Amino acid sequence: MKLLIPLILSTLIFTDQTKSEDREPYVLEVTTFSYKAKVDAELFWSEDAKVEANYTSKQPGFISRESGYSKETNEVVVVVRWKTTEAADASMQKFMEDTTVSNYVMMIEGSTMKMSRYDVR
Repeated sequence: MKLLIPLILSTLIFTDQTKSEDREPYVLEVTTFSYKAKVDAELFWSEDAKVEANYTSKQPGFISRESGYSKETNEVVVVVRWKTTEAADASMQKFMEDTTVSNYVMMIEGSTMKMSRYDVR
């Protein structure tokens, strides 16, 4: 058993390094915000799913999208992977004006919204 744990750990470390060396670079976009206090949580998450299905996943350069919620900070996080910064920029420029996301946008407390992007290599 004592030998098994280091073997498992070294396998995980080697696997992780192999993945990062073999994958294509991409952009990780992390957006955090709170939704407005008067917003029904079930309705918000329904709209969040619609945004992914009807808008974000249809944008050029889209790879994946995940959303989560922290009870500790009362904050939503949306993580989107894009092929390039240009693809992320183009999507964001259209986002606030696209009618398919207008209900979602109206639920966001704008002053709490923060977005960061990271290059993953």
